[in-house]
Amino acid sequence: MLETAAGILTHPVLFSGYALLGASTVLFVLALRHGDLSLLYPVLTLGYVWVTILSVVVFQDSMNVFKIAGVAVIISGVAILGRASRS
Repeated sequence: MLETAAGILTHPVLFSGYALLGASTVLFVLALRHGDLSLLYPVLTLGYVWVTILSVVVFQDSMNVFKIAGVAVIISGVAILGRASRS
């Protein structure tokens, strides 16, 4: 456990990643205090889409049929929930 903590603190990329994760968690909790979960949760789910897109752009990750289908399902679900929440 102590080695893990030391590794996080001594590697700037790991530290930055955990700091951003903590900041996004705090912001999401603050948003939940004033927002509607049915609207905020789909926005959080779009994070998976952004990670997939950025992994292709930044790390030259390959996209296969299953990843494309997964991204399409997530976007479709968010669109359906967004349309339903406006009604």
